Amino acid sequence: MKTAMTTVILAGGQGRRMGGQNKALLTLGQETIIERQLRETSKLCEEIVVVANDSGFAEQLLKMAPHIRIAADFYPGEGPLAGVHAGFQAAASPYIWLLGCDQPYPDADAAEYLLGRLRNGSAQALAAVPLIDERLQPLHAVYRKETGAIAEELLQAGRRRLQDWLDRLEPCAIGQDELQANGLSLALADDIDTPEQFAEENARWAERAQQRS
Repeated sequence: MKTAMTTVILAGGQGRRMGGQNKALLTLGQETIIERQLRETSKLCEEIVVVANDSGFAEQLLKMAPHIRIAADFYPGEGPLAGVHAGFQAAASPYIWLLGCDQPYPDADAAEYLLGRLRNGSAQALAAVPLIDERLQPLHAVYRKETGAIAEELLQAGRRRLQDWLDRLEPCAIGQDELQANGLSLALADDIDTPEQFAEENARWAERAQQRS
């Protein structure tokens, strides 16, 4: 069942560690990462916002998925926190599932679980964020829409780190034991940053495909 939550996918980066390649368009199996993400997030969210600053890429996305919305940074060149601000500004829902475009294993069941924990937790809680290997995972987390205003405050103060934002939110941390106890995979936090990681993930993908055949 679709829920009152918007997916925001950050796809406005320059992919410097990937040699300038757009990580959203990396292919695993027969799909690009962004195709996988759009398919999975559509199971849960009626609204999907992709933050994309490249007009050619934006046009490509809209041909692929005409139902999505495109947003561009209000603070260009200020990193992922600027993408958070732009995406949250564009979102119509009170809750937001935030993803990075280099995460190949988005999990709608996990996002729905995080949403439930946020809704049923303290009224002051602004986010439900996975805690994996003792690190908060701000991407593949669920936030209240009003946290976008906090992102803008930080950007205006010259602070652009996602960690600065998390520190202001004091999020509800959902530990890996709780996630696994509810049948959720920790792969939701995986991302691909470098050509070496991409090659390794493709090799694992091919191996799993061979095992299934």
